[in-house]
Amino acid sequence: MVTFAMPTGFEKRQSAPIPPYVLSYAPKVWIHSEDLYFPSDIGAQLVHTKPEVDFNAANGAPDPLTLDNLASLNGLGGSNVYLTSVDDVETNPAWLKGVKPDGNGKTNGATSSAVIVNDRGSGNVDAYYMYFYAYNPGPTVFGQEVGKHVGDWEHNMIRFKDGVPQAIWYSQHSYGQAFTYAATEKQGQRPVAYSAKHTHANYAITGTHDYTIPGVNLPVGPLKDYCDQGTLWDPVASAYFYRYDAASNTFMAYDGTSPTNWLGFLGRWGDQEYPDSDPRQKKIFGIDATAKYTSGPTGPQDKSLNRGDPLILCFFEIYSGKHKRKMAEKANDIEDLRQRRQGAGVLELQRPDGRARCLNLEELTEADADLAAAFGYQPVFKRQFGYLSTFSFAVSISGLFSSVATTFSYPLHAGDASSAVWSWLISGAGCMCIACSVAELVSAYPTCGGLYYTVSRLAPKDWVPSISWITGWLNLIGQIAGHASSEYAAAQLLLAAVSMASDFTYLPSTGTIIAVMAALTVLTGLVNSLSTYWMEKMTKIYIIFHMAVLVSCSIALLTKCEHRHDARYVFTDVDATSGWTPIGFSWLFGFLSVSWTMTNYDATAHITEEISKPELKAPWAISSAMLLTYIGGFLFNIVLSFVMGDKASILESPVEQPVAQIFHNVLGKTGGIFYTVCAFVIIKFVTFTGMIHPTTQTPLHAVWICVFGAIVINLIGLGSYAAIVGVFATTAIALDWSYCIPIACKMLFGQFKPGPWQMGRFSWWVNAYAVVWTLFASIIFILPTTRPVSGDTMNYAIAFLGAILIFSAISWYTSGRKYYTGPVIEAEVSTSAPGNTRNGSESSEEFLRVQQTKSNQGVAT
Repeated sequence: MVTFAMPTGFEKRQSAPIPPYVLSYAPKVWIHSEDLYFPSDIGAQLVHTKPEVDFNAANGAPDPLTLDNLASLNGLGGSNVYLTSVDDVETNPAWLKGVKPDGNGKTNGATSSAVIVNDRGSGNVDAYYMYFYAYNPGPTVFGQEVGKHVGDWEHNMIRFKDGVPQAIWYSQHSYGQAFTYAATEKQGQRPVAYSAKHTHANYAITGTHDYTIPGVNLPVGPLKDYCDQGTLWDPVASAYFYRYDAASNTFMAYDGTSPTNWLGFLGRWGDQEYPDSDPRQKKIFGIDATAKYTSGPTGPQDKSLNRGDPLILCFFEIYSGKHKRKMAEKANDIEDLRQRRQGAGVLELQRPDGRARCLNLEELTEADADLAAAFGYQPVFKRQFGYLSTFSFAVSISGLFSSVATTFSYPLHAGDASSAVWSWLISGAGCMCIACSVAELVSAYPTCGGLYYTVSRLAPKDWVPSISWITGWLNLIGQIAGHASSEYAAAQLLLAAVSMASDFTYLPSTGTIIAVMAALTVLTGLVNSLSTYWMEKMTKIYIIFHMAVLVSCSIALLTKCEHRHDARYVFTDVDATSGWTPIGFSWLFGFLSVSWTMTNYDATAHITEEISKPELKAPWAISSAMLLTYIGGFLFNIVLSFVMGDKASILESPVEQPVAQIFHNVLGKTGGIFYTVCAFVIIKFVTFTGMIHPTTQTPLHAVWICVFGAIVINLIGLGSYAAIVGVFATTAIALDWSYCIPIACKMLFGQFKPGPWQMGRFSWWVNAYAVVWTLFASIIFILPTTRPVSGDTMNYAIAFLGAILIFSAISWYTSGRKYYTGPVIEAEVSTSAPGNTRNGSESSEEFLRVQQTKSNQGVAT
């Protein structure tokens, strides 16, 4: 037997008592209910493995191998030493399954974790809670097991300041996430971690977590972790405890007896990745990253035990001290409400006319109760929408594939391919600023009133009625006109597919388009009258369908097109047919396609009461969906520009749909019909918001008001196509200004209190650019796109927009100002103590009284 002395730097002497807060704030871990592989004894791993280097036995290794001599293997191969299973892992030996924690969370007979404390000085202490599993069975991707490996080290790290926890790190695969201690779920004062099924990655919350792109958590993706509350494990109940000195790279056992040598082991705690020749190894399409079996992990010494500041998850920046105070105040308000919910369970909503309605707080979700506390607001929708369905809904608003298909002619007329491509890059940046500004407001005020409601929080009280009046009318007209334009475009696309099927022998008339539009609008009304349960299910699959169509169409076009334009033509050619001079001015009309596609940002805000945790999910969905639209639109326009062929011929298409004509020309009759119908299906995903129907819990009245309003607007097309296009152009102007008015109020009046999704120091500049861009784009939207101007080429948007503003102003001064007080709802929390006991203790039923000031009339309702 070969013996080795203990390496320098690993001492067993007792250093000092373990800080008590390291134990009192130690995480507890929920192991998934279906996970069969539990925490394992660290030392037992050495009993069931043998050290190997490049699949050969490590000559000169100590026997037996123990935690007191493990680091001696460093001299035999360093990081190339693998503790290789003596059993075939395919036989699933019992030792791989570890020890299931008992009712107290202890792994009896197994020391399955190690706590390492790094005192960084000046009251700063990092505590690493290392968790060991004998086996990681990995996830399943496309039916194939991937990433399985012997040995698995996971950890949490808590950063303390003067004994108070500040932030927590959760390890996840080869990366991780960090959160403030205050933001995490806890049992008492101990934070909770969720160990994912089989992979053992640690998460702060339960549920499904996508890690296809680390840290992004895509709504869809092949790599997913699953967490739930299965078996509760208390790692410190069976652990070694060490103090780590970063300056000398020394570990010391707090009890003076625990082994320390093993902490210096540089090799792997499992098998080396099996070669392709091993029958156990499988790879998807031969791709190394999809190997069924991968190498075991390195140990605690390789976990950056002297790391810098953890990254606290926030969309733009680590919260400043000022923002932390604001968040703390909000947290205190919500906590106060929760305490009142427990004490009283009643919420009284009292109207100005003296009528009151009581709500049972026990029946409200946490998000609904928070709304009531923060804004005195009565939630009326069912919260059915999660991350995927909310993101899918936000993407559906832009209808990227179909919107580009129906507006591609504008940049072609304006300046040819270069206008189609670069207008997306330039105009899209301005639209992204609007989207992020809207998302920030929605996070702060997550109510179905959308940005119309935010005016009551952003403007001085005396100004609220007049500002919200004009904002409400602009948003209302924009929503109805936008719906009308979508239905009209849907009818055009459907009939274009019919025309293709007839080999263009059938060409629809304007009357036919209007008739089909009316039928489709009624169909949309029926679909949107379904309950939010069914709407959520349908919306969830939309993003998958949309992206599949977009990607497959792009690939098909590039593959099948035999005569593609070159890059110089696509990116630099300028050939305007609009009649405007100079040609650079004409080129700007390409922005219209982008603005029509990237608008209606607040649609997601109107379903916030159908979303769980809307203050986070809604702004995330808005910003993410618009970013996807921005990038996807830019790339799709490049594809269309490469394959479009002769510009004149597609602009003169008999079905008056240039992109549908491109589909037909490149992909043939069947392909043209298929993708034109797909564009039709995509544009039909439209959702409405408004008054609640007691049966379906959807805004049934508003749905049908929008249905008939859209049909009436489209009837204008029977008289003049130019007039109906003017109405459609009004959509983007009206909607964007209904967003920019609240954004401007936020900037001017300084009353904004940010929600959890915020842009920090970039906020003002993003807001300012959003307003300036909207002003610039509005000028382009009201100009005729073709010269010379005649009755058939006139842009009537200026007339319709002027009519809206004049009507709004007249109705305000003649009647609105007499009764309309805006959407202001002021909440006042009070405690009633009807009686006290003789010893002075209160015996009262607490309730939250909310004073509402809102109008029963006008556009607000």
